Amino acid sequence: VAVWVGGLLLTPTLGWAMCPPSCPIPGGGTVKQDCHAEFATTAMRLNYPAFNPAKPKPGKEVRCFDGDAGCDLDGTVNNQCQFDIDVCLHNADPALPTCTPADVTAVTVSSAAKDPDLGALQTAVSALLPASTNTCTAGQSVRVLLKGPNKSGQFKLASKTVSLKARTAKGTDSDKVKLTCVPHGWPSHGYNHANHRAKLDETRLSPTNAANLVVKWNTPFSEAGSNGVTSTPTVGDGIVYVTSWNGKLYALRASTGKLKWSFDTGSGTQLGVQSSATLTADGRVLIGDSRGNVYCLQASNGKLLWTASVASTDVAGSHIWDSPVVANGRVFVGQASHSDVPCVQGHLYAFDLDTGTELWRYATVPDKVCSNNTSITCTTDSDCGAGTCVAGQGAGVTASVAIDPTGDTVYMATVGCYTYPSIGSSESFFSFNAATGAVNWKYRTQPPQQFGTPPYHDYGFLNGPLLIQADDGGGGTRPLLVGGSKDGTLYAVDPSNGSPVWTNPLMPPPSFAGFGLFNGAIGYADHTLYAALYDGGGNWPDGNPHLYAFRDKDGATLWSTQIGASWGSMAVANGLLFVGTLTQTQVCSNNPTATCTVDGDCSGGTCVSRPFYYVYDASSGTQLKAFPMPDLVSSGASIVDGTVYVGYGIFGSTGGVQAFALP
Repeated sequence: VAVWVGGLLLTPTLGWAMCPPSCPIPGGGTVKQDCHAEFATTAMRLNYPAFNPAKPKPGKEVRCFDGDAGCDLDGTVNNQCQFDIDVCLHNADPALPTCTPADVTAVTVSSAAKDPDLGALQTAVSALLPASTNTCTAGQSVRVLLKGPNKSGQFKLASKTVSLKARTAKGTDSDKVKLTCVPHGWPSHGYNHANHRAKLDETRLSPTNAANLVVKWNTPFSEAGSNGVTSTPTVGDGIVYVTSWNGKLYALRASTGKLKWSFDTGSGTQLGVQSSATLTADGRVLIGDSRGNVYCLQASNGKLLWTASVASTDVAGSHIWDSPVVANGRVFVGQASHSDVPCVQGHLYAFDLDTGTELWRYATVPDKVCSNNTSITCTTDSDCGAGTCVAGQGAGVTASVAIDPTGDTVYMATVGCYTYPSIGSSESFFSFNAATGAVNWKYRTQPPQQFGTPPYHDYGFLNGPLLIQADDGGGGTRPLLVGGSKDGTLYAVDPSNGSPVWTNPLMPPPSFAGFGLFNGAIGYADHTLYAALYDGGGNWPDGNPHLYAFRDKDGATLWSTQIGASWGSMAVANGLLFVGTLTQTQVCSNNPTATCTVDGDCSGGTCVSRPFYYVYDASSGTQLKAFPMPDLVSSGASIVDGTVYVGYGIFGSTGGVQAFALP
């Protein structure tokens, strides 16, 4: 039976050992003794120090973010990691050919008397003795609590070593594994693998003190040309990682905003980088660029580890808009077009985290379809009767995928293309097997189209779907997969089979969506979904509200307010809502908190237009703070240890990062 813990779904496969034939963590004993006792686990592996393909060396410990999918069994950010650790005895492991299993007569787990989890492991492995054939414990785990909090409320990484000795007539097998829990920070665009964009463990900021926030530092990017920041800054280990339309990734010190290092993808001559950086617990950082390249770097110094590409199917027009998502040693990245002129054939790719080797890819539309009937796939014109066989295009993946807590299932959404009819699996939700790329199910939100006169309707999902635990209306909860479409509708489906559960159509679908109504990433906390709206292809008047809160049970609107048209990605933390807007406000140059219409309203100052960034009470929609910004903001904020980090600058404007904190 699947269960929900901390708002995330845990399936029965989590916590059952994957061994034999080979165990992922033998334990480091001598090669002639190591098969007598090995550590078995579902997904964990020795991942630190991070693997370097140029200088391959085995890892020495397991590192896991608090709450990480496929790694932390409790499935939530709670200042501790629960590691899946079982033990297999008497195993003829093919990876240890010089070791012949012997009967195991005794096993001692160190510190079993002091640590309840290690005590439970000792009890479980003792029950297997004597072991004259292969046998394994099941369902054992070890918790590692983060250190802290310190005076600033911060938690630090912590480690625990599991050591055991297995005695046989052929000798003693001494094994150990080091388990390290790493504070979650804000390691990815979606904050967690469910794309909630909500820092629920934030304690320093709240609705009672948000009005006191001040600018901590501001770091503008001085390079010439377009250097706006529309991605979400990611934060870990005291470093802020931020990408820019100038093609660079910057690593800034979180305390001061000073540059530590930068990496140039060389894509600034095209459109640069819109993908948020993604951090791994073992010390890597990944980004995708506008040329369809994926880069894996050492987070400490920016050294390139490997490069991969999603442009193999369409070199000229491929673009990575979504942010890489990492789970169970796999990197998931989507492929879309620059600007739909022309479209490309959309794909989802999976790469190996250590080497960048492509594991699988999935094409979202057929390679070729008939011009007179787009539902017919073809290889030659003869397959189409009176029509012709043309290349399939569209259904790009601009939305970062969501992943279930086990790391075994990937959820994806696709978007349309205004220069090509909506065919195949455009404007759809998907569920995939993460290991193989096999489709579990897919759900199309709008009917397909035939060739005609463009522009086509271009619906779909620009930002990632959210996995949530929603109120079921009967005192319990139910899992949902939720996304806001450019067509003006908020959709919720059952993540087990893709069947629709509810919709909230804010407006009728336009004939052409353009950037659409739902553009920036949605946030989720406390059974509430939050979204900033754009214009719905011109069908959402400027006078309509552009900031919304929706009930997760049925999608009903809880409150709405006006911030002007926005591409902003939401961020939520401890009852606070953070969002930017494309609309500038007229304020006095000598007092940016005073609004005006003419210079005469400003007592010696001038009336100027300024962009602002807003903080709201998430429960009521009351505005608590408005920050004047150097430029327009569509970047999503990240909130870590009482500090808010947000990018600014759109398209050709001057970009940078600004940090806010309490004085």
